[in-house]
Amino acid sequence: MKNKFLFIIFIGLVFGLSVSFGQIENQGPKPEISTPTDDLSPEAKSVVDYLLIEWKKQFRSTSIPMAMSNLGMEQNDDLRMEIGQYFRDNTQLAKNLRWWGANNYILNHDERLIAKYLINNYDEEKNILPARKELQEAIGISGQELKNRLAFMARAELLQESDKTELGYSLAEGYNRWGGPLRHNFHTVSIEGDKPFDVW
Repeated sequence: MKNKFLFIIFIGLVFGLSVSFGQIENQGPKPEISTPTDDLSPEAKSVVDYLLIEWKKQFRSTSIPMAMSNLGMEQNDDLRMEIGQYFRDNTQLAKNLRWWGANNYILNHDERLIAKYLINNYDEEKNILPARKELQEAIGISGQELKNRLAFMARAELLQESDKTELGYSLAEGYNRWGGPLRHNFHTVSIEGDKPFDVW
């Protein structure tokens, strides 16, 4: 009698858990929260709309500059900052923003390489960063382009101007957290018949 009673309790618990899990599965993914984009320029809104659709595809983590290229737009630092700031202010728009942080999507290919090189070669005790010539050769870009990219990274608040380094910049406070948990690591994927996209 006792064994029968315990068996009935066991069946009841299993049935209850099954119902609970079934209800959770049937709920499905929660819809993304929409936010008005009236304060964005038309070009910025086009990129935002593109990325919010793109990021819903499995594994995709396409950046702002990549989206601009895919939409046939010329690269524009002002436009990129407008979109980046909008995403910073509205991380509820997408899981990618909540999980990885809006800053992950602001930098372009060269800027990400610069960020990784500076962080990996930073002597924190002596506050020494790689020299401008070393950085230019490591990334493989012209001196003028390096100047432009460093200036943009300062606008994006990863760097700050400094007269204490040969580079003319220092890493901003909290630089290790600026790029979120992925720390500027990325891969670009190209598939025949599809536009390139980024994955982490």
